[in-house]
Amino acid sequence: MSKLQLNTFTLGIVAVIILGIIIGLEYIFPHGSGGTLLLTLTFWIALVQGTVAVAAAGDATNSKWIGPLKKELLAFHPLILFMAFLFLFLGLKMDVFPWFENQNRWLNTPFFLTRNFVLLVISYFLARFYAKATLRNSPNKGNLAVLYLFFFVFSESLVAFDWVMSLEYPWVSTLFGGIFFMESFYAGLAIAALIAAYYVKNGIEDQTVMTKVLRDTATFTFGFSLAWAGLFYSQFLVIWYGNLPEETSYLVRRMHYSPYDILFYLSIFLLFIAPFVGLISKRAKVIPNWVRMIALVVLAGVFIERILFILPDASMNVFSAILETVLMGFLLLLFFVNRERVMGYAGTERSDR
Repeated sequence: MSKLQLNTFTLGIVAVIILGIIIGLEYIFPHGSGGTLLLTLTFWIALVQGTVAVAAAGDATNSKWIGPLKKELLAFHPLILFMAFLFLFLGLKMDVFPWFENQNRWLNTPFFLTRNFVLLVISYFLARFYAKATLRNSPNKGNLAVLYLFFFVFSESLVAFDWVMSLEYPWVSTLFGGIFFMESFYAGLAIAALIAAYYVKNGIEDQTVMTKVLRDTATFTFGFSLAWAGLFYSQFLVIWYGNLPEETSYLVRRMHYSPYDILFYLSIFLLFIAPFVGLISKRAKVIPNWVRMIALVVLAGVFIERILFILPDASMNVFSAILETVLMGFLLLLFFVNRERVMGYAGTERSDR
């Protein structure tokens, strides 16, 4: 991966180029571009905010297992700002929302764009301040971690309510925000598991320590599969027993109509059954290739569920969605490979050892 080593200026230029390519794709493939852009936004903001949230939660609870992975997870925080500027382009795709022609005090284009953009920018700066504080082992790192987590929950809840739930306006679900920020944290754990598995597999860092980190990360991933199932069932039960057309229509479309029903049951398998069964064994939790596969399954599950949330209400362009996913994955890899430059600790002793 030495060929991917870039200085911070070059890395920023690459990020701007990728931003431009994604925006260009929305013009080249206008049919279904609104749904495609929403998919890219909702999935990747979950990943980049979730990785920082995992590190912040570790600091807030004084957890030692997160130490060897903290700087790697925090290296993705500049992408929160990237996603904020990409979100602004959604302003040209507002006709994807059913309330666009009949706007109100809350759901109107200027307020919609402003509140979400500002919140993402605040989340970025809080993530940056927290990253610097924890890198220097500052006494206020715990306070900044808690503050970031607060805005993380608020931001991901707005992603759920504003970006996705309003596609079904006037349908509402009070648990929708909880599902989104919990899944974002779940995705962050999956990224942490991928990094830990990579380090153990390639003999990077202290192997005794990294094997324990891999086990702990896999254990948390296993636990969040149960948490996801519980929250999912809570929302399902509340909607279903109400048996009101304006509530149940959301589930009926996704459970009983093809191809949405396939995505519905596939997301349950990927986010609950596979990680629960796959990581229930103690032995499985310390096998790098197995943990890596389960982590990829979880990320695929979050991606599939985002499609399930959006596709019934907004069409997507398959080619554009694939290309945008590849571009964002490449950008994520670049930030991981160049994490020392991003975090500014090249050539210094790592404080978590």
